[in-house]
Amino acid sequence: MCGRFTIHANKKKLAEAIKLHIPEEYEPDYNIGPGREILSLAQDEASEPAMKMMHWGLRTPQNFHTNARIETADTKPRFRDAWAEHRCLIPANGFYEWLNDGVRKQPHYIYPEDKELLFFAGLWFPSSAPEMPYHCVVLTTAASERIHPIHHRMPVCLPKNLHQPWLNQSLTKDDAHQAASVHSFAAHSVSTRVNSVRNNDSDLILEVNPRTDEQMQLF
Repeated sequence: MCGRFTIHANKKKLAEAIKLHIPEEYEPDYNIGPGREILSLAQDEASEPAMKMMHWGLRTPQNFHTNARIETADTKPRFRDAWAEHRCLIPANGFYEWLNDGVRKQPHYIYPEDKELLFFAGLWFPSSAPEMPYHCVVLTTAASERIHPIHHRMPVCLPKNLHQPWLNQSLTKDDAHQAASVHSFAAHSVSTRVNSVRNNDSDLILEVNPRTDEQMQLF
């Protein structure tokens, strides 16, 4: 799954990298959790791609969905219409996953080795009222060899050459699935301070020794 991520580029640098206008509401964030307004690249019918702020999560009578499996998103009744008509891309610098060794859950920060911006494949859903933001979910896939020891799932990350085919629904599930497996990731342990979304600073992505971190949390 993907339950927490970062996007910490400042607005000017992000606009230069994406070459699109960034909404005024955007602020760099080191600890983004579900239910937040997040930056997303989407393409409405008959319009050019644009950056929007979307609500991360889709509430239904049965559940609150933040992720959808790419293996089944095109066939599940909850997601198949969005798969066919409403795809988006969610920029990120990296994401967090928790390694459960049976004793504790140790957070890890996972990021591209080349430090380039990631783009998670996602699906968006129209809001119930015109003034309300769209909702979105992140697509996930089986973890790569590098990430699997930490967690068995990861976000579907798409390279730049596939952004437009993804947004205009011409990229197939098999091609998206295959493209997601080519990213090279690095990972390291980070402080358990990331467990609380109230903590939001650059120290969260720094590598820590888990034993030292445990001792520091006592003070």
